[in-house]
Amino acid sequence: MRIRTALSAGLIAAMVCSACGGSPSTPTPTPPPVVIGPTVLGVTPATGSTAGGTEVAISGVNFAAGATVTIGGASPTNVRVVSSTSILAVTGAHQAGPADVTVTVAGVASTLSSAFTFAALPPPTISSIVPASGSTAGGTTVTITGTNFAAGATVTIGGVAATGVTVVSSTSLQAATPARTAGQADVVVTVAGQPATLARGFTYAAPGPNLPPVITALKIQSVQPNAPADFADLNESVPVTASVTDAETPISQLTFEWSADLGTITGTGTAVLWRMPAAATTPRAATITLRVTEALTGSAGSQSTTAKATLSLHNSLKEIGDISRQFLLDFSDSNLAPSYVVRDFYDGCPGKAEELVDVTDNRKKFVILSSTIGPADPVSVGFKSGCVVPKYGTRSGDGCAVVQCEWHDKELSTELLGTTKGPDYLTAVYRNSRWWLCNSDFPSGTHTNPLTGATFIR
Repeated sequence: MRIRTALSAGLIAAMVCSACGGSPSTPTPTPPPVVIGPTVLGVTPATGSTAGGTEVAISGVNFAAGATVTIGGASPTNVRVVSSTSILAVTGAHQAGPADVTVTVAGVASTLSSAFTFAALPPPTISSIVPASGSTAGGTTVTITGTNFAAGATVTIGGVAATGVTVVSSTSLQAATPARTAGQADVVVTVAGQPATLARGFTYAAPGPNLPPVITALKIQSVQPNAPADFADLNESVPVTASVTDAETPISQLTFEWSADLGTITGTGTAVLWRMPAAATTPRAATITLRVTEALTGSAGSQSTTAKATLSLHNSLKEIGDISRQFLLDFSDSNLAPSYVVRDFYDGCPGKAEELVDVTDNRKKFVILSSTIGPADPVSVGFKSGCVVPKYGTRSGDGCAVVQCEWHDKELSTELLGTTKGPDYLTAVYRNSRWWLCNSDFPSGTHTNPLTGATFIR
């Protein structure tokens, strides 16, 4: 009976095939490939200026090279696919309010609604102007100090537009005074339509009295590629440049006296090299002082101006190594709270939230009985160069460290003992005059308990 049933079914299938006009040898068409689209899960930070320029980290899954991004319908700049779960980009200018974030890979898009909020720039403030006086003929280069300065800022002095306005930073800008009659004048800085006023901040004087030299800026810039301003490492020679003006005397006829509370200075004039000591307690501040003297004619003697600048001195390799190893030592103590363990991670890095989840998950499942945490070796510094991590590719950052680890643990649910060992790869960033951790990855040493499948750490 079974044989006859099978034969009958075969005959019916053949008849159906014949009735359809098909041939038993005709191949079945290959279905088109299935494209797995991206998914956007979050954006950090979630708020930035309407002027743009905020670097954001977009987290998700199924990201790939060639991915495109829009934020509020506009394309950001400097889009970088860091990994299949992370994209970095810099926002463009946009009106205030919430904005959708969309990632498109191979024509498939994923949108996270209202994931980023553009906030209007805060109004500027003015705290000082240097020098605070100049000739009625105009042309005095002044440095205005305050807060919330931004590209496109304009300056008026006594109601007349200044020229050569340059925004040095969010707290400093330079400009050349316009010509005006003698007397006191209000200084106004306007950013995005919002003005700030320093009442009677600048005084115009008729030419006559010999004004002292003016030091408009002291610039300290490490020669390390992409290093931030006012930064130095031990044993590094850092160029320092002074911008000096004098209404009556050529710069070449002024006397320059440089001094510092740490290290040594070579050179003279407006540009010198400031060499840091080979050994010192770091991080710490170091200050350089410039005194510029103008000789006066006759028996008038001389007149001088003094300015100071400060840098942040570091032993970067040691500092990165120390915080990397300390993080792993703290992780190895199951009695320490997860929030304390990740205290040296920078808030602006997505890796901090990831590590908090990992440490919390480990505390719930295991108790670490003993550990061996090796020294950080190797450690390297390369501002904006990133760190190569096996399995994860390149992590963005300014410094890298590798630490060999071994943990002996007990799984809380089964009381089974386990051992996990391997290298931990850590990425560091330099922010706010100190080194912070940004990511921690354990790609090649992950141990899963063979009996329960509980993962000790990702």
